[in-house]
Amino acid sequence: MKVTASDKSCAYGDPGVFRGTFRFENPILADYVWPICEIRGKVPGPRLCISAGVHVNEVSSIEAAVRLQNLFDPETLKGTVSIVPLINQPAAYKYCEYVCPVDGKNINHTFPGKRDGTFSEALCDAVLSEWTAEADCYIDMHGGDLKEKVSKFSIFQKTGEAEFDDLARRIAMCFDSEIVLALTPEYMSKPGRPPTACALRKQVGIMTEAGSNGLLSEDDIAFHVEGVLNVSRLLGMTDSAVTLPTNARTVCDTYIWVDCPADGEFHAEVEPGIKVERGQRLGLLRNLFGDTLAELTAPVTGFVLWRITHPSIRKGEPVLTIVEEERPG
Repeated sequence: MKVTASDKSCAYGDPGVFRGTFRFENPILADYVWPICEIRGKVPGPRLCISAGVHVNEVSSIEAAVRLQNLFDPETLKGTVSIVPLINQPAAYKYCEYVCPVDGKNINHTFPGKRDGTFSEALCDAVLSEWTAEADCYIDMHGGDLKEKVSKFSIFQKTGEAEFDDLARRIAMCFDSEIVLALTPEYMSKPGRPPTACALRKQVGIMTEAGSNGLLSEDDIAFHVEGVLNVSRLLGMTDSAVTLPTNARTVCDTYIWVDCPADGEFHAEVEPGIKVERGQRLGLLRNLFGDTLAELTAPVTGFVLWRITHPSIRKGEPVLTIVEEERPG
């Protein structure tokens, strides 16, 4: 990484607050710079990396990344907190849903990437190999794209190794989630989210979600902010005690997409975070004459993780997802 300091910033690597920009070494990424804030304590300790803006309309998480820059005191912090508030730089001010406009890929589903791949693949590789390589924990924050409403949830990757999985679970539990999604080891065999890519290198990665429709919400911002602060407490970076949750969190491990069976207007009857029973009606799909085209029902008993909020949905596109509760053992 090639780092450039802004005015009133300490030198990069010195105790204090660094604010500036950086470029990745990979020439595929050479046309873009990324903002970075790094708070380094006077006492050595863990390295915590935090990002937002993989999806640029998920604004509550981006605002949380901005606010977090002022919530760590280098005088008392043990270790380093490094924050990149906007990962998908090519999409800045373009309002792209989900994808990077350079190559049309969803960065969130492209980790661990490839150094010699497309732009998004090279970016995922650089995030892991250049910026977060030495991190004890990487938290990637998300939250409700322009036509999407999500429950408050966190994701970690299970590997089958008890000690690693226990730590990852405890870090994911630092967020006051409605749902904690524990991805099963089978997800590690294909490209995916940061928690999966990090687990492949024995590094804890967490993904968090809270927000809807590209709107700022103080409640959603606080979910991310307080969760990250709680992680820093768990890691021993700050002296205060880990706070207790207020939500009755449910751990789930199976992620089921419910797709739209035809072009039409979907009228939802369920909201993210609620439990649905197998066979329960999720909503009606209608045409522009008001005729019912289909009745969508829950394929399993579980919790609605997120749903599309715009009624117009094409055949084959996802309407929502349901997650099933984790089974003991």
